[in-house]
Amino acid sequence: MKPPANMNKVLRQIIPKHQRFRASLEPTGLGKYRVLRIVTPAWKSLPRFERILKVQTAIDSHLPEKQTNKILRVSVLTAEEFRRLRGDIYPLRHGPRRRTGNGK
Repeated sequence: MKPPANMNKVLRQIIPKHQRFRASLEPTGLGKYRVLRIVTPAWKSLPRFERILKVQTAIDSHLPEKQTNKILRVSVLTAEEFRRLRGDIYPLRHGPRRRTGNGK
C-alpha cells in the first residue's frame, strides 16, 4: 500500500537529494496498525537505528497525530538488507519438486 502524499512529501524533504527511495505501508495483522517500510541507499553508512530515528522524528513532527497513530513501526533499509529480509520472510516457492510414492 502506498503511503499518503503528505507522508511522501516529508520523506522527500529528509532524504538527501538525488537519493531514490521506495516507501510502503504494510499491514501488521494487528487491526489498523501498519509498518512504514522505506528502502533507500541514503544513509547506508549509518546504523539502522539512526536511520529509523531520523525518519521517525521527521514524521512525528510534520504529520498529524491521527496519521502517525496508525504507524506501529518504522523500518529504513538499504536494498541489500531488504533482499535479505525478503528471503527470510518469503523463501523460494518454486524449489525442486518431490515425487510422491505413486510416481506423479
